Amino acid sequence: MKVTKEKSEFGLKVFLEEDGKCIAFTFGGNLDLYWYIHDKRYDKNKEDNYSYFIITKENYAIYSLFEQLFFDIENINIFDSEYDIPFYIETEEDMRLYLEEQEKSREEDKEKYRLFNHSNYNELFNKDDKTITWYSDETAHDVANILKIKKDKNSFKLEFYIQPHVDGYDEDFHLPNYIPIRFRNSGSSYDPFNVVFMRMYNNMKDIDDVNDYGHQIHIEEYMFNKENKLVKRK
Repeated sequence: MKVTKEKSEFGLKVFLEEDGKCIAFTFGGNLDLYWYIHDKRYDKNKEDNYSYFIITKENYAIYSLFEQLFFDIENINIFDSEYDIPFYIETEEDMRLYLEEQEKSREEDKEKYRLFNHSNYNELFNKDDKTITWYSDETAHDVANILKIKKDKNSFKLEFYIQPHVDGYDEDFHLPNYIPIRFRNSGSSYDPFNVVFMRMYNNMKDIDDVNDYGHQIHIEEYMFNKENKLVKRK
């Protein structure tokens, strides 16, 4: 998988390319995050409202970002897990009790998302299917482009869908070989989970800009590539 990074006037652009497909992660001048897929193998004679991209341990730095994203969405880890200790707490025992109370309160708040579908959480995350679903914030839910992130044993499948046009709605932008997804940082139907996607995007700055080889190899990446070579030889 080819990984490239570019600087723009609004921030970092990250591109993942493989098998004629490209996934891009960009920050817009409207202060919103965008993902899009571009299929360079587009056949103009074929109508296709769907495209996908597979993230494997071939590049573990990329894979681990998706692993963390999935973990944070599943566990509703929206904000920093650290707690500010009030100045009046001095003893270790009082500190322990305070942190336990804060953690209990946080877990109760998380459960409200699941029980009462706060921020459309039960649409955003399906535990049984191991799937994150995000309807693009560009236009109305009934016609918005859709992103699904499906977790498998050793990979994540990113699926992009174009919904059929519905009279009376502004159609979401797309081309036959280009499907964008918008993550609003103000007014998203999944707010505040846009924070989790922004955190992932900001962490992309630490990814090596490489073309398949030359970057530091993680042990998981090494084992994945080794297993794949053995499978191919058979």
